[in-house]
Amino acid sequence: MSIKLIVTDMDGTLLNGTMDISDRATEAIYRAQEAGLEFAVATGRTVKSGYGMVKEKGITCPFIELNGARMFDANEELQFTRAIDNDETKALIDIMDKYGIHNEFYTEDAIYSSHSMEEYLKSFKAVFQSINRSLSDEEVTEMVTNRLHDFNIQTVDDYRFLYQNPKIKVLKAIFNTVDDVAVLGQIKADIESTLTNLIVTSASSKNIEINNKKANKGQAVSEYAAMRGYKPSEVITIGDNINDVTMLQWSEHSYAVSNAHDQAKEAATYLAPSHEEDAVAQIIHRVLDGKSLRFA
Repeated sequence: MSIKLIVTDMDGTLLNGTMDISDRATEAIYRAQEAGLEFAVATGRTVKSGYGMVKEKGITCPFIELNGARMFDANEELQFTRAIDNDETKALIDIMDKYGIHNEFYTEDAIYSSHSMEEYLKSFKAVFQSINRSLSDEEVTEMVTNRLHDFNIQTVDDYRFLYQNPKIKVLKAIFNTVDDVAVLGQIKADIESTLTNLIVTSASSKNIEINNKKANKGQAVSEYAAMRGYKPSEVITIGDNINDVTMLQWSEHSYAVSNAHDQAKEAATYLAPSHEEDAVAQIIHRVLDGKSLRFA
């Protein structure tokens, strides 16, 4: 067996319980790259919020953002964009109006929300608390507030400009909820029954994320692997949630961390320790030390 590429999700996987890339994980990634093993990130985050954290640790690597809507190589050169088309954006706006819970659209330049900044922070906190359950409310509030500078958040009264302006590319849409999780299932069913060119996933029990059907982590990872000449048997993928399922299913050797959603665990080949136990670092060391990929 020869592993040539390791691809990991960020929140709930690479990031530890304090939403940081630990020194242990950083050192493991350095070790992997020095040994000639490629490392890449595939996340629901944007390049600015996600890759910014990676670069803070001195790590350079390919980066797949917004669940596969865009991919950048290690030199930060854009490789492709998979946007939601205008008709589908219009239909999503109608669905958002129908349900009225917190929603937002991600474009190449900004995040647009029709809700107030106070509502944005409340829903954002709910999502991150569901991923990092050990954090107190005060800790999550501080982290979310500190990270807001990574996002160009624009509050708007009307979303119509998103499909009326041909220069704007909608890369992802999100519905977040603080309390009513059941409504997310209703919205998902509405979207999947009427908008068959979209894929609905999630990064938390408190949200759903909508992308172009071709904008998923599995397709993005498979295309990058093909560019590099790697087979599915030479790639490890690591994740924790529903938006990771496609890449966990694609690679022959995939891990769901122990804190993962049940669907991620069912899709993965192996179960790894939790993100709070530096699962990514432990996996890298097993590969480099020639150990069995299966944790005892």
